[in-house]
Parts: sequence; C-alpha cells; structure tokens
Amino acid sequence: MHRTRWRSFLPIGVGLQLLIGYIASRAAEVPSVRQLEQATFRRVDGSAGKGACIGTGRAGSWNDRYIGSPTVLYDGMTYWMWFTGGQLTTDSAYPYKVIEQIGGATSRDGVHWTMLNEGRPVLGLGAADSADHRGLSHPYVLKVGKRFLMWYGAIDGRSGKDLGIAPQHVRVEQMCLASSLDGVHWKRENGGRPVMPLGKKGSVDSLQVTGMHILQIAQGERHVFRMWYGAYNGSHRLAMAESSDGIHWKRLFDGQPISGLRGGNQGQLGPSVHFDGSRYFLLYCGDVGNEWKTYSAVSDDGFHFRQLNNGRPVLGPPPPGNFGSAGGGANHSVHASQLIFVNNRVRTWYAGEDNQPPRHQKIGLMEAVLAP
Repeated sequence: MHRTRWRSFLPIGVGLQLLIGYIASRAAEVPSVRQLEQATFRRVDGSAGKGACIGTGRAGSWNDRYIGSPTVLYDGMTYWMWFTGGQLTTDSAYPYKVIEQIGGATSRDGVHWTMLNEGRPVLGLGAADSADHRGLSHPYVLKVGKRFLMWYGAIDGRSGKDLGIAPQHVRVEQMCLASSLDGVHWKRENGGRPVMPLGKKGSVDSLQVTGMHILQIAQGERHVFRMWYGAYNGSHRLAMAESSDGIHWKRLFDGQPISGLRGGNQGQLGPSVHFDGSRYFLLYCGDVGNEWKTYSAVSDDGFHFRQLNNGRPVLGPPPPGNFGSAGGGANHSVHASQLIFVNNRVRTWYAGEDNQPPRHQKIGLMEAVLAP
C-alpha cells in the first residue's frame, strides 16, 4: 500500500497542520454504543492523594469541605474541568449550612490538574435575591461554536417547607445558564433567571431540576439540545427535556421519569449520556444497598433503558484507603462527567468520599479500553 509522505510535496508547516487535523478527525470519530457495552472500567490512580485527581482546598477556602459533580471537555490537547466546591457555614440562610460555588481546572493528561482563576471560583454567588444567591451546584458545560455554555443548579435558599411540599428540609434547585469565551469569566444568561424552573406541584421535578447532561442532536438540517436531568419530588428520578436554544425547554414524554433503571428508595441521579447516532449509552448514579454507585444502561430512544453489567456497578469496591471508600450510605462513585474518548480509551471523572471524619468528597478518574 502506498503511504503519502507529507514533506514530499507540502511545506513543513502546512503538512504539520494537515497532520494535526487528520489526528483530530480520527480522535473525533464517534465510538459505538456496542463498544461501550463491552467496556470494563478501572480506577486510574491520581496525584491528589488516596487515588484522587483533585482534592479539596486548603482550610478556610471556598472548597475545603468537598468538590464534586465534575463536567469535562477535551479539545485534543487540554482537558477542561468545572466542578462544585463546598464550604461549611454557620449561617442557616444557606441550605444545609453549606455554601456551594463553581470552580475550574485544566490538565494535559487528565490526572494532574491546575486550578483556573488562581484557585478562586469561576462562577460565584449571584446578587441578593437572585436565583443563585445562596449557591450554585451541578455544572454541565458544552462548547458550542466559540462559546462555553454552562447549565447549573441554582440555589435561592428556599426548601420544600417554603413550597408546602415534602420533604420540607430539601433545598430548591432550578436550572440556570451562563456563557463564557475563555472558560474562566462567565456571564449569566436569561437575565440570571432560571431557564428551566420547577415543575408544578405533584410532578416528578416539583422540588429540584438539576444535575443535567446535554447533547446536541441532529434533527434534519438543524440541531437541538437534548437533556437528561435529575428530577426530585421526594425521590430522585431522571427525566428528559429538549430545547432549540438552550434557554427555552420542553419536557419530553409528558414529564415522566425514564424507565428501566435500577435504584432503591432514593432512585437515580447524575446522568452521563453518549449517543452514537443510533443508540444511547448511559452512566447514572443509583441508590442500591444504601450506597450511591454508578451503573450503566443502553437505549434505542433515550427514554426506555435496559440495564447493563447484570445490574452491577461499573466500578467494583474501592481499595482500602481510597478517596471513595466511605460506604454506609455515602457517595461511592457518583456524578460521572462526560465520556471523553482518546487513544482507544473512554475516560470519565467522578466524585467519591473517604471514610476518615470529617468526610471529604474528591474527584477521581476511571477509564476503559475500547474494543475495535
């Protein structure tokens, strides 16, 4: 077989650009759901202690209690991550007496990370009486054109008690949107108002609309945003919505929770979805045995799912001393990020808690080699 030699007819600079473009195009090839069905995930040892890739901040910082809910993009050279950071407070105006904000970090290898914005939040608390003046959580970032779009859970200080629904202590979260050109400086969209407010009383999302995963899906000559999100009304369920602009959303399947997923009394949350153009692969958090763990499932339509791995979690028990070894109803491996495909591997970042009081939530990496 004849193999083209770039330098035989192109200047070095032009040839290098074409080669980089070729490599990028190969990296952008969409793996099949069949490959993901066969994938076996393993933990990748991180550099932040106890196997984590990113740990909590120094004492007194905005993220000294925990970090979690990672969302990750990869541009072919750099991994970009945004995450929730939490700090305890004595002010009961903040639900659960914790202040959550959103931070960011970058990495060349997905294991060693450098904080953005000199370690400060990239998106902090909103103005007084705004939708997010008491906290921001569960970010999800998508690159659309030249802009980063971040949907996130906005916390205004209200709880089920304020709405007259149970559980009375659970905080309200509604979905807001921000945009950025550099991933560090963010502008709130829609005037800072929720782009997807709570559902009506009695609906599956009457208390929380948060913890989302969003894809751009081709529909004929146009693209739409399709979303899987965490809906809460006393138990956690996953539901779907769709939008043409990322701001105005329509609930799909009459607002009913998606079917076929394993989960105990608390249900399911934290979706991460891959679409190969024909079928859907889902990672999600399920409450089984009073512990939250990550499970997998597949679907033809994105709503009716079939459980994979014989109903077992995608990761086995953590080794002793691992950052995700808390157990006893704590977060074992939850809120997986987007699935990133590179060098015949699939990678995703997730949160877990250690078992040393006070429990600290950190972020780790798991990956699998893809079969041909």
